[in-house]
Formats: sequence, C-alpha cells, structure tokens
Amino acid sequence: MAEVGLATKLIQITDLHLSDRADTPATDALRWAIDTCNRLAPDLVAFTGDMTTYGTVDAARLFLDQATRLTVPWAFTPGNAELRSDGAMTVLAEHASHRTVVSDGIRFLLPDTSSGRISLLDRSLLESGAKSGGPLAILTHYPMDTLEAESRSWIEAWLSDHSVELYLAGHRHFTRSRKINGCLEIITRGLDPDKAFGGPPGISLFERRADGLWSEQVISWPHGRDLLPAETDHSPVGWSIHGDPVETVRETFEFGLNVLELRPRELDYDIKTTRDELARLRDDRSVYLSWHLPSLSWDTGSSAITGQDEIARQVDHARSCGVNAFTVHVPQIGADLMDSGNEPWQAFLIAFESAFKDAIDDDVRLSIENVHNNPGTPIARESRKFATRIEEYEAWIDSVDTRMGSDKSRIGAHFDVGHARNNGELGNFQPLGDWYARIGHRITGYHIHQVRPHEETRKLTNHRDLLSIYDRTVSYAGFFHAWSKRQVNRAPLFVEIRIAEERRRTTKLFQKLFSASELSL
Repeated sequence: MAEVGLATKLIQITDLHLSDRADTPATDALRWAIDTCNRLAPDLVAFTGDMTTYGTVDAARLFLDQATRLTVPWAFTPGNAELRSDGAMTVLAEHASHRTVVSDGIRFLLPDTSSGRISLLDRSLLESGAKSGGPLAILTHYPMDTLEAESRSWIEAWLSDHSVELYLAGHRHFTRSRKINGCLEIITRGLDPDKAFGGPPGISLFERRADGLWSEQVISWPHGRDLLPAETDHSPVGWSIHGDPVETVRETFEFGLNVLELRPRELDYDIKTTRDELARLRDDRSVYLSWHLPSLSWDTGSSAITGQDEIARQVDHARSCGVNAFTVHVPQIGADLMDSGNEPWQAFLIAFESAFKDAIDDDVRLSIENVHNNPGTPIARESRKFATRIEEYEAWIDSVDTRMGSDKSRIGAHFDVGHARNNGELGNFQPLGDWYARIGHRITGYHIHQVRPHEETRKLTNHRDLLSIYDRTVSYAGFFHAWSKRQVNRAPLFVEIRIAEERRRTTKLFQKLFSASELSL
C-alpha cells in the first residue's frame, strides 16, 4: 500500500446529462473535461452519476467513448437519470460493479445511490470498507439529505461510528460543503450546460493533504462567449410584452430598445395610436418588430379550427404596423390527433396558408413557436400536446414551408427556451442541447425567460426573470455556447417575462451581455 502521506488528487465529473447526440453543448463539455483530466493527470477520475439524460444505450455509449480516452484510472457510479430507461445500465453495468478503488492509500467506496436509497449490499460494502483500515472517502450520486429517510438516518448514524474523511456527491446542480458527524460532505454543480447554477458548469479537482484535509478547485468549462455580430444591425436584445401595444411601444422607446414584440392582451386595443407610437419610435431609431398572434386551436366537438377570424384581424393590423415577423404557436391540438396528412393536419395547413401566405410573399417572417406540456406530463402521445417532441415540431415547420412554396423561405422556428426545458417528462428526454442541434439553423427568433416554482403554489411557472445566466431551472451556458458556435441562428432575442420589474432587470442583464463582442463574466 502506498504511503498515506502522499498527496492524492481526484477529479469529479458529474451530472452531465448526455443525450443520444454527439453534436450538443454537453458532448463538447465532456470532450473538454476528458482532455483537461488527461492534462492534469489526477490519481483518479470519478464519474458520480447522471452522465446520461434518459438512460439510453446510445447516450451511455457516447459517455464511454469519451471516458475510455482517459489516460488515468477512472471509476463510475450511476445516478437516477441512468434508471429512466432500461438501456444505459446494460452498457455501464460492468463499470458500475467496481465499488471500491484504492489510490495512494485512500480507499474510495462507491455505493450505488441511484434509486435514492442505500441498499443492504451497499451497506455491507461500507461496513467492510471501514474494517480495512486507512483513510476512507465515499463517492456517490445522492447527497445525504436527498436520500429516502431510512437510508439517510442509516448513513448519518454509520458516519458517527466510523472515520470517513469525504462524502462527495452531485445531483443537486449547485455547490455546498458541510460537516456531517465529522465527515466533510461536498456536492458540486456538475457539468450540465443547461442545469448547473450558481456559476458556470465544470469539474472539480480535489486534493488530499497529508493531514487528511481535502481542498477543492473548481475548473469551469470555457463555453463559447462570442456573441456579436448578430443578425440585426443593432443589439438583438428586446422584449415581448403581453399587454397594451401602445404602452409596449412607449416603454420600448423609453428603455432604449430596438427590438420588440407586441402581443395584445385585450382585443379592443387602439391600433391607430399604436401605429403613431411606432412611427415616433422609428423616427428615433431602427426597429425590429414582431407581432405575437393568438393561437389556432382544434375543437374536437366540431372537428374544426377555432381562432381564424381573430388571427386574420390581427394579421391585418400587424401588417399595417410594418412588422418584420409574426410569432404564432404551433397548432393547439393533442399529439394523438395530429398526424402528417390527416384531416386536422391538412385543415391547419390550409388555415396557416390563408392567414400568412400574402405576408410571407411580402418578406414578413413567420416564426412558429414551440409550446410546452405541464409538469409531470408523460411522453405518450395521448397525454401531451402536438409538436412538443422535436421531430413533430420540425415536421410541422417543414410542412408549412412546403405548403407556402416560397423561394425566400421566410418560415422558421421561434424557439422558446423555457418551454423546451419545462416540458413535462419530455424536458428530460429532450435536453436543450438537442433542440439547439436539431432546429438551430431554422430559428428566426427567441423567447427568453426563466422557469421557477411559484412563491405561493410552488408549481413551476414560466416567464420569470433570470437572476444570472447560470440560474435555476434554466442555465444559459449551453445556449451561449451554441450561439457562439453559430449552431443556432443569431436571431432577435425577446425577453418574455410577465412581471414588469423582472422583465426590465432581465433585459438589462442581456443588454449588458450583448454590449461587448464577447461574454465576460
């Protein structure tokens, strides 16, 4: 056994949430992490779970393709994401079976907490590991306070009877250190570009001193930061306000923005005064103007589309205002009712053509927005909304584009980042990186907002402010990386936040970010 007094270096990589694709910000982050580990040459690299987003075979293989590039020893223990389907653990089972690693006299124990509990087998592992003598450290996925109650009570009692220097976990996507019965418990925010909050995603280098104390150095992923030039000849940052169009234009004038989206809340808005205020705004500066239209919906009782008359009226008003783009949601219909070529599909195509063809021929964009499912909605078609899966969304945009037959192809995706993240069970199955990779070249505009539990109901709510770009629930590191690489189009960004003060704060944050050519944090 090596001399215990020698320094031991450990790098933890956790909570990456790889999908099946090799062209996402997450895969870029993993390649960087592996290269960094090979350069720093620690004694051990520990992957502490949630390396996949939905536990699929292809995601597990993508992970292993990179992990096997390591030139130093490594170990893996699964997280709860690896259990979301049956595939990943068939690929990773052998690597997860190695529950003990000894390095420089330190015995690292890797109990499997992916189910949120410590099994009898893993309790036996911990008991036998404690009898071996020498310093002990635990590497696992769940922090102690997220384990189910009986397992939490057991591990805390066990720690009071045994000398364990370090309990290292992930799962929560933020950083925290505390002492539990003499043991230093550390959780790290992990490497997921879309979930790590409180700071940029990254990896952590731990070093054990001869006296048994551990120190941590966070190594942040240097994600893309090249923001300009954008598509517009001015800042691409603006806002979308669901309210009185006249007041929206006036506030835009006062705030100094060039980009805005009108979305009337009431139907009796004053179109003449709106046009007058827009003329005053345009006399002062160049403007990119979008108009967010009402949705077209399917009435199952009558097997007919509703909302066409109101859309037609607002299209006329929007064109009289000289809009650059329309924003409209995908058809509001259950996914199980909508198949390519069936009656509802054809009816919606005809309705879109009737509403938008003339404007598209006059070079107005049609920017089709993704919608979201409520929290907890299953992936099954009969449970969710149409086009909340990426392939359905792509198919609808392509179908509308083909129907219009425009050589200039002014039809694209209005990508709502918060909707894609807060999308029922699909929010995990389709990480944001997949959206960037799949539809990035089709994006004609963005809605930017945060998703967080409501202060009173605690239900997840959209259209909240960003406290920072590394915020919870949506961390925007992956977004800026995709933007910097031009994986996504540098189209206008509309801050879509309902509460006025929150909207202004977030808009100021994005204005500051886009005031220089590179993101500086």
